[in-house]
Amino acid sequence: IYQIAENAGVEYEMTPGGYGATEESNRRVNEWLIHHMDGAPFHKLCYDSSITAKQINDYIIENGKDSALAVDPHHGMTPLHMLSMNPNASVNSIIALLSANMAAAFCLDNTDKTPLDNAKAYNTDGLLAMMNALCTHKNSLDPAPVPAKADESLTNHEILKKRPRTE
Repeated sequence: IYQIAENAGVEYEMTPGGYGATEESNRRVNEWLIHHMDGAPFHKLCYDSSITAKQINDYIIENGKDSALAVDPHHGMTPLHMLSMNPNASVNSIIALLSANMAAAFCLDNTDKTPLDNAKAYNTDGLLAMMNALCTHKNSLDPAPVPAKADESLTNHEILKKRPRTE
């Protein structure tokens, strides 16, 4: 989030020694984040540090399962992208959102990252939970398209990039 805010022009300074951001920088980033996501309430909810599975489920019940695939106009992220970047998000909240639409785990944002990529960087417990849910879900998705002739030079990420984006 801090990189996104900084790229959007929010001034961001590290403390002396580089062990974290200054309080003023954190305040500016939080203020930007609060207003930046005004047009995407589910995304905003998913980055709340106290998000719960109940809040996720209530939002989905009120707005439908398709809300799990809503894409923010700035970065092409789904709510699961945001939730998987939230280091405070519980495994239960991540699974609640993933269960609403398993396809969300494979959606690419504008930087060609999936929620799985984000969880790897920001919420490893969430990554493990998503991997477990995807492995045990019997009818989650059609398999990714495989080239006619198996091309071992393609990585899984490159195969995912060939899938249509969800918008």
